[in-house]
Amino acid sequence: MKIRNKILLVVLIVLLSNGILINLAWYSSTNRMTDKYLDDISQSAMKDAYQAFEYLLVDTSYMATMISLNEKNIIRPVQNLKNKEIKTESGQWNQEYLKNKRTISDFIAGMNGYKYYIVGITIVVDSDCVFSTSYLMQDHNEIYQNILQLDQEDLKTNIILMDPIHVEGGKSTLSSDYVVPVVRAILDHKRQPVGYVVLYFDYGVIEKMFASNLPEGSHFQVINDNQSIIFSNCGDAILDAENPEKGFVYNTSEAENVDWRFTMAIPSAYYLKDINHTVYMTMILMVVVLIAAAILAVIVVSRMTVEISNLRNMMHEVSAGNLEAHYEIKSKDEIGQMGRTFNHMVEHIRRLMEKVAEEEEQKRLVEIAFLEAQINPHFISNVLNNVVWMAKIQHADNIVPLVQSLNCMLQNVMHQEEDMIPLKDELNYLDNYLRIVEYSGSYDFTIEKDIEEGTEKLLVLRFILQPILENAIYHGLPNGFDKEGKIKISSHLSEEKLILTIEDNGDGMTDEEISEILEKQVKDRKHFNGIGIPNVKERIQLFFGKDYGLTYESELGKYTRAVFTLPVIYAERTEEKDIMLMKMGDHTYGKN
Repeated sequence: MKIRNKILLVVLIVLLSNGILINLAWYSSTNRMTDKYLDDISQSAMKDAYQAFEYLLVDTSYMATMISLNEKNIIRPVQNLKNKEIKTESGQWNQEYLKNKRTISDFIAGMNGYKYYIVGITIVVDSDCVFSTSYLMQDHNEIYQNILQLDQEDLKTNIILMDPIHVEGGKSTLSSDYVVPVVRAILDHKRQPVGYVVLYFDYGVIEKMFASNLPEGSHFQVINDNQSIIFSNCGDAILDAENPEKGFVYNTSEAENVDWRFTMAIPSAYYLKDINHTVYMTMILMVVVLIAAAILAVIVVSRMTVEISNLRNMMHEVSAGNLEAHYEIKSKDEIGQMGRTFNHMVEHIRRLMEKVAEEEEQKRLVEIAFLEAQINPHFISNVLNNVVWMAKIQHADNIVPLVQSLNCMLQNVMHQEEDMIPLKDELNYLDNYLRIVEYSGSYDFTIEKDIEEGTEKLLVLRFILQPILENAIYHGLPNGFDKEGKIKISSHLSEEKLILTIEDNGDGMTDEEISEILEKQVKDRKHFNGIGIPNVKERIQLFFGKDYGLTYESELGKYTRAVFTLPVIYAERTEEKDIMLMKMGDHTYGKN
């Protein structure tokens, strides 16, 4: 995929994902705000309706209290009617009854119309003595029995609203065919009920009061503690706030003083119409913005990738061998900086190639001169063999081992085609080297070998032990005559690795000296070969990785120990070819 398409794909994915996330977050936030808005409307409408009704109740309670506490016109006449005979022997009402009735009737007649929504006042002493200001009366015994079923203790201090009652032909004088009785007890001096005040609400006034505070399309119900509907604008089915109707937001409130519960259901669609319109318009605007951003991104990315394509074409020309290619810089941004760097790089490569061509020419001339001056190593080997033959003829037997050792070492150097040799051959190489050292007069130490059985056949890198042994001989052994020099060469297997050590009993080294000897290349022409200790370490790690190599351990005044950590490598011969099997950890690798 082209970089242009990759960038466009990433930009479009970012725009689309951000757009989706923003829309989801905005939609979720809008839903929460909408729910809060509907809940606030519901609570506000419920609060307005309840406050209007509560105001009505306060006034009604005040009026009922004022009537029930009137000593002269209510309490005394009611007590007289309750405690004295009110009928003659013939069953007619006596004067006592008529006098008290007139007092009560005149008083409540004067109170009638005090509140526009009170359409009647009734004083109930018992089933025989019931006095009313209008025709709005139930059967005397029925109303008395209904009042007795109410909470008498509650009637002493509060009003109680009873179920609405139907009035035949009520709309001729009232706004509804129903009235709601409101009852309060008339108390004597001992605070015992002696009668009851009944005020009749015009049900139509209550209905208008609730309807005026209801939002359009709302449902509203008032039910009492007997689950009787006091008011409803949505039929006789009781609204269930626990299982709300879809498309409505429900709210309930309790009027504790009268044990009424208000339930309101507000239609959400009506109030969300404008909000939904705004939501749709906003979503359309966001989509338009995303499309515009995508188009702009395509234009910008296309212009940017054109320059990248031009730079790529110049690189192709350079890779094809045209070092005269030159990128034309058109901007100062990162692409322009890359083009400038590219031009510098091409120029630098051209100069380097010219320099390399010159150096190769000089190197070729030097190699020709070196080849002309080189001595054939096979000729040297033949000469050494002749020296051995002549030494035997002359009976100079002490010269033979020295020359043979030197010839063996020379043979090893001549056959360097293989990087890996058996440990046994490497140890033989050390023996030849030690024999030469012995003839040089520097062999004033002892050699001890501890080679674990089976390790002689394992393969190791060529020429890694001799430089370390030489360093131990010339720099590690004790300087004085009070301590005999000793060098120990050992091998063993540990955790599927081959461990080789060369240890001397000299003065030891500090950590700084160990770091220096492992890192610093020393060009000492006195050494047998030019292979330094850092070379040995680097060769091991180049062949086998950082888990292997050469380290030093030392204790001042006691010893210095060089430790080789090598992989376990077996050499197995098959009918067709030699195979080198290298075992590192739990794996085995094959190498021709």
